[in-house]
Formats: sequence, C-alpha cells, structure tokens
Amino acid sequence: MSLSQADERRLLRLYDAAVAPQLWPDILQDLARSVDAVGCCFAIDNVKETLIAPPMSPELRDPLTDFVEGGWYAHDLRGRRGWPLLKTGRCVLIEHDVSTEEERQKESYYNEWLRPWDLPWWSAVGFACGESLLALALLRNARQGAFTRTEAARLSAWRPHLKRAVSLAQLLSQRQADSVLATLQHLERAAFIVDMRGRVSQLNDAAEALLGGELELHCGRLRAVRRNDDLRLQGLVAAVLAPPFPSGTVTEEPILIGSAEAGGGLLVEALPTSGLLQDVFVGTRALLVATGLGPRKAPPEERLRRLFKLTASEAAVATRMAVGRNVQETAESLSIATGTVRNHLKAIFAKTGTHRQSELVALVQRIRLR
Repeated sequence: MSLSQADERRLLRLYDAAVAPQLWPDILQDLARSVDAVGCCFAIDNVKETLIAPPMSPELRDPLTDFVEGGWYAHDLRGRRGWPLLKTGRCVLIEHDVSTEEERQKESYYNEWLRPWDLPWWSAVGFACGESLLALALLRNARQGAFTRTEAARLSAWRPHLKRAVSLAQLLSQRQADSVLATLQHLERAAFIVDMRGRVSQLNDAAEALLGGELELHCGRLRAVRRNDDLRLQGLVAAVLAPPFPSGTVTEEPILIGSAEAGGGLLVEALPTSGLLQDVFVGTRALLVATGLGPRKAPPEERLRRLFKLTASEAAVATRMAVGRNVQETAESLSIATGTVRNHLKAIFAKTGTHRQSELVALVQRIRLR
C-alpha cells in the first residue's frame, strides 16, 4: 500500500526529530492519533527483554514507566513472541499474531498490567537499523478496538521513513559521541562507550592505551585481567545497563582496579549517556571513564590545602587516601595512629562534601590536581 499524502507529511517530520530530539514526543503522538491509537513508542530487541527507547507519546509515559519499574518488561508476552516473528521477515504485527482470546482473558500480563491501563490492543512496525531490531509499537484502548490487517498494510508503508529517521538519529548520536571521546582524550581521560548489550562500541586513544595492562577487550566486552577486579567491573557495567531505562542516573560508586601503589591502579566510573549523548535509541548506554591512580597522580598537599581549606595533617591524609591507600597504610606512612587517620578523614569528608573514600578519590581525580 502506498503512503497517503497526509501520512507522508507526518512521517517527514520524523527527520526533524532526528536532528532535534525534543520534538519526538509530539511527532509520535501525532502519528498515533492518525491511526486512532492512544500513543506509540519505540521498542528495541535486547535479546532477553524489550527495551523502551526514551522517545514516546506523552500519553504512554505513565503506563510505560509502570512497564519498566513494575518489572513487566521481564514478562513481556508481546515481545517474547513478536521479536522472533519480525526476525523471520514479518513487517507489521497486530495483537492477534501474538496472543489468543483465552490468553488475553487469563494471562497476568494482560489482566494486571494492560487491563488497568486500558491498553488491550497493540500493533508493531518492525525495522532493522544496523545490528539492532526496532519496532514502532502502537497501543489502543478498548473503545478504539483491535488493529486490522488492512490497517497493518497501511502501517507497513511507514517502515522506510522510520528506518531512515532512526538511522539518521543514530548517526548524529555517534558523531556526538566522537566529540565527547575527543574532549575526554584532551583531558587525558580514558573513555569507553558501552552499548545496550554491554559491548564497547567506541573508545578513545587513552582507553586503547590501557588495553593489555589492567584491562582487555574480550569478544567486544571490557574485562579486567584480575578475577576480583573483573567481578567488580562487570558488576558496575551490569548496574548501569539494568532497567529501569532511561533512568538518567547511576548510583553505583566508582571502583578501583589494580594497585595504585604499584603504579597501575585505575579508578573506573560509569556515567549514563541519557542526556549526555542524547542517544534516544540507546545504541550507547553508558560511558566508562578510567583514571590512572599511580603514584605520579598523587595531588600536591599544598593544592589540596588551598582548595578545601584543609590543615597540613588533613592534606597529608587526603593525599594518600586519594591514591587508594587504606587507613592502616596511611597511618603507617605518616607514623600516626589509625584512630588519628579516621578523625582526619571525618574532617576531610566534611570539608570536601564527600562521604567515603571512593567519593574522595573520584573528586580528587576529576579536578586533575598534580
């Protein structure tokens, strides 16, 4: 079925949204209304579960927040049956392709999530972008009724525009990611961009220089060479990739890899790319920043004193703690009691606005004191 002039006008606006992401919600809502749907959103096949990309119709924000925060993404019957069908070459699916009347009456997915939100009817327009399989999911309420095969044929004509617009958005996001990596390279920061499957999609020269030391790439995934370090690193990556998404925040603390005293220690932080890189289709999911913590990185005590108004003793303790030494090691190096170190540390935390050693390390390394 060819596109109507009205549909083509609406779909051409997708390219505006690719350049200006803030336009996505209104444009998607307009598309949904054109087929008498409550709203629509982009879904992404993430192998084990369905991810919802940030651009969505405003009318769907509350039910989709519940979909993620309520854990329904892990019980997504439509996704579990729909993605395999789209991979076989089906262009458009409707509710009757993935569920029976009996299932819609009995399954908790329908009765405990979809029914309270009055979203019993669904259609999905599938299309591939690079290695990712995406779908524009449209949802209707009971009054609007189920999508028909005739309507599915109309939606099939949307696919070329959807694919081109999303591909353009991803290209622009990649260029923005290149700029972020270059900036961090200029600041002597090693940076890895991780996609939604946990693979490193891009890295800067400083990050590449770390490979073969404390870190390595294995099947596209960042690994630490030591087992205990790698357990912490994989935990950090798993935390930043875990739903809900988009969350916009990462609560995990930075991790220490290796030994700072031996000159090879690294502080690794995970930053969400939502907003930072404006990758609305989650091709980039997180930015991992690694900072060397060898002895050469230790900040001068006098600079710490001036910046945070520390006493000489506090600055001496802060300098050592900032390169990864523990309380006992700091006490021995300064020939003072561990209780004295802990007292100084309380004062340091208060003056720097930190609460634990990892936060102090991150603060000192961010400001690049030498």
